[in-house]
Amino acid sequence: MYSYIKGKVASIELDRVVIENNGVGYEIFVSANTLARFKKGEEAEVYIYFQVKQDGIALLGFSCREEKNMFLRLITVSGIGPRSAQAILNEITPYELAYAIATNDGVKLSKVKGIGKKSAARIILELKEKINIEGEDAAADVKRSAPVGGDAEEAAVALQALGFSKGDAFAAAAKAAEVASGIENIIRTALKLIMK
Repeated sequence: MYSYIKGKVASIELDRVVIENNGVGYEIFVSANTLARFKKGEEAEVYIYFQVKQDGIALLGFSCREEKNMFLRLITVSGIGPRSAQAILNEITPYELAYAIATNDGVKLSKVKGIGKKSAARIILELKEKINIEGEDAAADVKRSAPVGGDAEEAAVALQALGFSKGDAFAAAAKAAEVASGIENIIRTALKLIMK
């Protein structure tokens, strides 16, 4: 129904933000990662998921398409509803989640509040194919096929998990690592390079 809402940040609360657009204030529930990107009074663009439930409706918001896409994948997992998926993204970035799934890192996932070992295993099992990479084999391919290492290597694997081809992911991560440091910064820079 809604793809995104763009407008001025009218207010920020613990788990939500109000975006004013054409005189209408949209209350949008967001993760801590998304909330940290907003400042009151500034223009913002929020990607939206329209949740319909028995006791009403709600707008769930995401600061980028990648976070929304990961959310949409999470809610396909049996036992993971919209609020649970958002709670997961409250503690782990989409990039970290993609990498954990790709490398079968159930330990990292089970450290997320509300996710036990069984839920972590189910998330990995059900999302493995949906993120289009083959876990540890993909990580090994990154090492063999591109001159990247460390954060750049992890960024390349995460980019693949977000649906980019292996070649594009490796090339963009290697180039981004020349000007950025840290996995998330490398991924952001790489995304800009790929989207040009």
